[in-house]
Amino acid sequence: MPRQRLSILVALKDDFERERLTELLSRTASRVMAAPDAAAALKRFRAETPDVTLVDMHMTGPLGKSLVTHMRTESETAPLIVLYDQYNPKQLLEVMEQNADAFLQSPVEPERLLVALRRCARAVFLRRKLEQADHDLRRLLDAFPSMALLENGGRVTYTNRRLANYLGYEDHEAMTADNAAPGDFMERLNGDIYEGGDESWIKTVTDDNLDVDHIIHLENPANPTGRTAAFSVNYSSLPSSELRMFSFHDVSALEDERLRLADEASTDPLTKALNRRSFLATLAQRMAVAGNLSLIMFDIDHFKSINDTFGHDAGDNVLRELAALVRENIRETDALARWGGEEFMVMLPASDLSRAKEAAERLREAISETEFTDVPRQVTSSFGVALRGPGETPDDLIKRTDEALYEAKETGRNKVVIG
Repeated sequence: MPRQRLSILVALKDDFERERLTELLSRTASRVMAAPDAAAALKRFRAETPDVTLVDMHMTGPLGKSLVTHMRTESETAPLIVLYDQYNPKQLLEVMEQNADAFLQSPVEPERLLVALRRCARAVFLRRKLEQADHDLRRLLDAFPSMALLENGGRVTYTNRRLANYLGYEDHEAMTADNAAPGDFMERLNGDIYEGGDESWIKTVTDDNLDVDHIIHLENPANPTGRTAAFSVNYSSLPSSELRMFSFHDVSALEDERLRLADEASTDPLTKALNRRSFLATLAQRMAVAGNLSLIMFDIDHFKSINDTFGHDAGDNVLRELAALVRENIRETDALARWGGEEFMVMLPASDLSRAKEAAERLREAISETEFTDVPRQVTSSFGVALRGPGETPDDLIKRTDEALYEAKETGRNKVVIG
């Protein structure tokens, strides 16, 4: 066996055997170290991290009987060749449980030792080759122009420098030291709030047979506005490896435009309230869930006379300012829609009839007390209120609310009627 770039620790209690094997192995390995007792052997093992260790199963000193166990605790993969001078099945079984790579009886025959050493050396060289390949891959990933990471079995094994920097870290090692992972910074996945760690979003992306675009929103601790950015995520499997590479491409501008267009399609351009179609879709979704739900429908009293007397621009101002006023006086969970013309609808999830009536009265008073631009007279509204009944459809609930509003208008206006 030619001399190899290999370091070997010879930990034997017998001086003659230790010197003999040290000399023998020096012809084969580039560096050979020796230790006469268990304490010295463990110290050198920790400090030198030898590629292969020959260890006496019966070393002297307090650590003697547990030396192999201690070495395995330090490293689960470091090759160990265990030597024994007498056959003891019980002790051999105990050492075998520590996953030793070979067992040789002392005094060791040179040829047997070299065969065992060749087997261990192959494992060492293969590990070095894999480590070098991993190192080269990580360097390549750091030079990659986009944020990227490596994954294996649902676990992120490496985050490139661009992604680590975006998440507020110098590099992958700094993230690892902080027990941080990309999934910890993920706020949304395909529009939904995300709280699943790394494994869940990786599974969502890789299990998608339709190969659709997946959009991830990541926090950016370095951004003073606290605004998250949107990224399209793609992945590819690396050849002859279980590793997969995920790349992140910033699509924030496209996502903003998509949301803007979606907002325009779902809202009334004048009042910025939901349009009728969008409101009906939202109402159907909310009514599919159990629990109280109330509707308020209101109409601006004598709105035609406002347009006729003060002009359509004044009328548009009233509609805009009234919608803003209503939004200030309802909850974030409530929904305001322009139903048509001067009619509006408010949906109040988790509100019984009493709370809905209070909300309607609050809106009625706020409107009647507001001075609207270019309209030098009081503006009032009439309100109809209804609570969803058992088994009622959205159309049924809207019809009852509309009937209550009609009654309010027919019986004096500027009032609230329960349907």
